[in-house]
Amino acid sequence: MRSRRTDPPSHEATVPVASRRELLVGLAGGTLAVAGTDLLSPSPARAAARVGRVTLDEFMELSKILTDGEFSLDDEPGALYLASLTNSDTFKEPLQRLVQDTVRAAREPSTFNDVLRSGALRSQDAAETAQQILVLWYSGLVDDRTADYLEALAWQALPFAEPPSTKLGFPKWDEAP
Repeated sequence: MRSRRTDPPSHEATVPVASRRELLVGLAGGTLAVAGTDLLSPSPARAAARVGRVTLDEFMELSKILTDGEFSLDDEPGALYLASLTNSDTFKEPLQRLVQDTVRAAREPSTFNDVLRSGALRSQDAAETAQQILVLWYSGLVDDRTADYLEALAWQALPFAEPPSTKLGFPKWDEAP
């Protein structure tokens, strides 16, 4: 005959039972921990939205910062310059990071020197992207094609230089041959 055992076998551990209050506190703490991680490090979808594509307004703001706000920059060539950079495998991602580190930063720099001090140009890619933005604005050329000849910053940066065919003109062309 088998005897009935009323005691649990010695190899089985007893499970502690939590009170209702302890259970609710544990659930609340877990919920806060999960919610808090999203506050401290945003979800990939939210981070992607912030890091997403560069808008024309952001590009124009970055351009203004890089040129120390010395010039009046026009949106029309700015859109061409932005398209040139975002269509380039070399400059697309570094431009996004540069905008993230400057225009989208909590403390937006207002001059080129502020950008240098912020560390946004530490990487070679960021420095080359900033340089390319300045080359576009000063030359007025995109992929060796004229985007903005008369308003290229090279003409505005030098007080003595005038683009041919403006004030100086070609007066002999007005005369019949």
